[in-house]
Amino acid sequence: MYNVIIVLDDSRDRSYYYSYVAENGNITCEELPSYADINKARACYWDGEKWVFDAGKYAEIEAVQAAEKEAADKAAAEEAAIPTNAELADAMMEIADNVSILMDAVAELGSASKGGE
Repeated sequence: MYNVIIVLDDSRDRSYYYSYVAENGNITCEELPSYADINKARACYWDGEKWVFDAGKYAEIEAVQAAEKEAADKAAAEEAAIPTNAELADAMMEIADNVSILMDAVAELGSASKGGE
């Protein structure tokens, strides 16, 4: 006998497999859903005698996970695009160095043009 935790899906009015535990599950049954893939197992509902696979629920689980993965990937990409304080400090130092080089070049051009008059 298995002690199983089932979760009610209000939109479908069915209780779907979530996991099994050593004791104090919602129900007891002789068998578990016959899927190694946890998403397929969680798409099975208990009809009182056996587990029944619900393809619509499986598609919903897969869609939710795909959306979560896409959101996580987007957040990671945004996080990677934000420069750190150290990177900003390095960029500011490089800009300051370039400005200094340009000012020296302008000063050299100015002194060269005065000498040529």
